[in-house]
Amino acid sequence: MSTTKAFRGFIPARKKGGAYNNEAVTDTIALTSTGMAGSPTNSIFTGDPVVLPGANFATISPYIAATLKPSGVFMGCQYVENGEQKFSRYWPGGTSATDVKFFVITDPDQTYYIQASTSLSVEELLIVKNYNVTVSSTASSGSTTTGQSSYYLDGASGVESAAAVRVVGKAQFPDEKDTDAYPIVEVWLNHHRDRFVTATASTA
Repeated sequence: MSTTKAFRGFIPARKKGGAYNNEAVTDTIALTSTGMAGSPTNSIFTGDPVVLPGANFATISPYIAATLKPSGVFMGCQYVENGEQKFSRYWPGGTSATDVKFFVITDPDQTYYIQASTSLSVEELLIVKNYNVTVSSTASSGSTTTGQSSYYLDGASGVESAAAVRVVGKAQFPDEKDTDAYPIVEVWLNHHRDRFVTATASTA
């Protein structure tokens, strides 16, 4: 049951609607193929929503503002550092590496489980609302031990106007209760970049 804070970012849940199964969990974003110069300076953790911002999408970074369009959710990476091939559940910001590849769930219809910062009433969950998501301290906040994100849903931010994610219901886990202080809910990314006609990185 979700009676304690254990923020872990976005955890893949299911597909919204039906689609042909391409037997793939993630897409690969390779720095060399996207023309990115250098390595991202921000640390990125498994479960972080990520954005390809800047001119010609020259960088990749964690989602940090309500006006940004995330391209998906980070699921780990591989890179070569000092001649050694490495695989990691998080990208250590500022690492000098080559052959960098990020694994990102890019499907806009993918739903995710995420923990809320406050309890949500049964009535709130019956009314589909949008919410903001954030991290405890900075956009690069996460565990360097487990590689897991610390993103969470701001339970007090529910609105019917534009916001980062749409809550579609409570996670259907056996130990999830309506009275949980920090419930786990199912969401999808409202501002996913592939939901827009324009290919800019921002909705502003």
